[in-house]
Amino acid sequence: MTDHFAGIPTRQEEESRIVINWLRHVEDILREDGPPNLFFRAIKRAGITGDDIKLGQDLSLSHLDIVVDYVREQVPDLTLKMIKATDLLDLGLMGYAALSSGTVGNAIKVMLRYQELTSDRYTEATDIKDNYLCISPIPRWRFVTQVQSIAEDCIGGNWRIFEILLGPDVDLRGASAHFAFPEPEYSDTYLDVFTPCVVKFDAEKTELRIPQKWLSLPITSANIVMSSVTTAVCERILGPGRGTRMDTPRAVRRLLLSRPGKHMLRLEEAADRLLMSTAQLRKRLYRAETSYKNIVLETRMGLARHYLESTSLSIQEIAFLLDYAQPGPFSRAFKKYYGFPPRNARASDYAYLAAG
Repeated sequence: MTDHFAGIPTRQEEESRIVINWLRHVEDILREDGPPNLFFRAIKRAGITGDDIKLGQDLSLSHLDIVVDYVREQVPDLTLKMIKATDLLDLGLMGYAALSSGTVGNAIKVMLRYQELTSDRYTEATDIKDNYLCISPIPRWRFVTQVQSIAEDCIGGNWRIFEILLGPDVDLRGASAHFAFPEPEYSDTYLDVFTPCVVKFDAEKTELRIPQKWLSLPITSANIVMSSVTTAVCERILGPGRGTRMDTPRAVRRLLLSRPGKHMLRLEEAADRLLMSTAQLRKRLYRAETSYKNIVLETRMGLARHYLESTSLSIQEIAFLLDYAQPGPFSRAFKKYYGFPPRNARASDYAYLAAG
């Protein structure tokens, strides 16, 4: 029997291809407007060479993360510039599948299912509210402090996808991009990337709001047969999609991280939202060698570290954001977890400690 999938790329090969496309965008951006040799210093920091990029083998998203993080220290708007320059075909088979879909809504479903091929730093949550599709990033645990760069990647990337899918003949007014942090110094780059999408900073939640009616619009490049083939190939590479692959601890963290600044869910509430009984949730976490209490503490402390290092919020304000009734219990929990009090987590205090 003939294997119709013979010769398709492995997940590693497809990931390498996508990483190469992004790295070339970084190189082009720095060639036009960047410090000399910054790109080569960045790839060296990531442990890769120009030959590795030419060969296109064994490159991973972690390599790309290191390069982008290093370059952003000198070019802070790099992520947005990369997004402005990108095309869906830079995303390999997933991009082909999206462009071949019948409608914008079908294309977005493809992109959401296989988003993990383009970033290992976050997942995406979607919701329909007041006739808008709302897309927001949920940082993976080890990247919980990279709020701004993840927001730019997710919100900017999704806006670029809609721009491409809808084409130049569709009126793109009506969408809005919300960012839960202050306006950065390079806000002009935001306007360049998002216009005519409305940009709002200091928002309650980071999310992209797209008029729901856009989802039913056709894609001029649609090819249903090709979409079925490329989607099948994506499934062959990744499996049937992220929804069936998320382990329970990760699902709990994702749920908690989607609610910063709100009531910290009790075990029973979390189980209800995850569509399982309290006993089921407790048992699954036990099998994963953790507990709901431990995950809540990890999440609180990760967010606390981010707020302390990246914002000017007072310790009392942070305590209330993390659902502590008083700052005292928060400070004690923080010190027990990290070994030093919250006030020492401020950037200025770290600089002082490092100098000493």
